[in-house]
Amino acid sequence: MDVRITEGDAAYELRAAMRFLIAGTATMNQRIRLKLILLGDMNFHAMNCSRQVICSLCGTEQEVRQTCISCGVCMGKYFCEVCKLFDDDVSKEQYHCHVCGICRIGGRENFFHCSKCGCCYSKVLKNSHACVEGAMHHDCPICFEYLFESRNDVSVLPCGHTIHEKCLKEMKEHCQFACPLCSKSVCDMSKAWERLDAELATLSNSFDDKMVRILCNDCGAVSEVQFHLIAHKCHNCKSYNTRQI
Repeated sequence: MDVRITEGDAAYELRAAMRFLIAGTATMNQRIRLKLILLGDMNFHAMNCSRQVICSLCGTEQEVRQTCISCGVCMGKYFCEVCKLFDDDVSKEQYHCHVCGICRIGGRENFFHCSKCGCCYSKVLKNSHACVEGAMHHDCPICFEYLFESRNDVSVLPCGHTIHEKCLKEMKEHCQFACPLCSKSVCDMSKAWERLDAELATLSNSFDDKMVRILCNDCGAVSEVQFHLIAHKCHNCKSYNTRQI
């Protein structure tokens, strides 16, 4: 009998998926040419090392600014003086987070900075996410891209750990429903556990007298339960996301 947990058993809440992408590097349009005085470490903010720009219209060399001091042309509708970032597409709703130290998109009014997690999160998560120290300053546990600098959408799991939204979807497609870092369930698995209850009730167990100790990955409780070849259920939270100890 097949007692595998399938994609349909897991209840995902994609509201936790956030779009707080890095605004990106400068818009290299016809109105501005860069003169890189100090190269330093070239990171995802290519403009941050620029000290002077040359206006392509009048040829005036000047400190990095939004409007040319000579001809008055606007070099970018969005300009960040800290990041030295220009962009004409203001539909991205760019804003600079002084705590993150970088520009992000999506509108300042839609995000808050979590000092413990170390990043800007959607306001949807303000009173509902589990804080993890430096949660965003780690690699994605699936693709190993550094999440803080990633331009791909990031999801915050119920445990507080972070992962690319696309990587989480790939996990779901492969019927993997536990956090790769702490093994807690990444979504509501109550329907899956109910299905397992029904399936296991129809199976005979030849180990009725054998008891084992288990640790629940979801709630952390330790239980002594009857041994079963298929799965062990936590007495505390009724989860089957357990391991024998």
